[in-house]
Amino acid sequence: MDDNDIKIFKGKIKDSTDDSIALIEEMNLQRSNGNTQKAKELGKNLAARFLDTDELKSALEKEVGSLNYSTDVMYQIKILVFFTAEYCINRLLSNTLLKSTAINTIYDKIVKEAGDFYKEFSDGVEYSFYYLAVKKEDTISAVGKAFAMLCQKENDEAFRKLGRDIFVVVVNEVDSVITGYDFQ
Repeated sequence: MDDNDIKIFKGKIKDSTDDSIALIEEMNLQRSNGNTQKAKELGKNLAARFLDTDELKSALEKEVGSLNYSTDVMYQIKILVFFTAEYCINRLLSNTLLKSTAINTIYDKIVKEAGDFYKEFSDGVEYSFYYLAVKKEDTISAVGKAFAMLCQKENDEAFRKLGRDIFVVVVNEVDSVITGYDFQ
């Protein structure tokens, strides 16, 4: 084989400056149209709604019935609620910057106001099971099964139903809250 038969591929190296400029332009657009501030307010609002266990329990009981469960089960309910809020943000906000802003604001508020809760659930695997569940065809049933399993009640239909019901209630509430912000 002759060296002239060998072709060396010279690909274009993408200029990272172009990406940086596009990112800055997107950030400026989202800031100027008010979406960045709305995303921050959304995150603060959702965190405030869901951090207070007594308030959360009271609001959920109006929709799903009595929640007289152990501290461990209430912890799992809270995890499901925060996961569902994040799921809704990712599903409804079209812009990655806004999604990140809203979600980071939620977690910043949790760290400041409930650091022990944040440390406990950030070290846990619960979100992994819920992420797998929302990828299933029957998302609601899969979330209910994941919730029951995380409560160590895997074969208990009442816990599966509770997980399904909480997921649906929180999806409806968070969807309504997000719609109310009228993102541009």
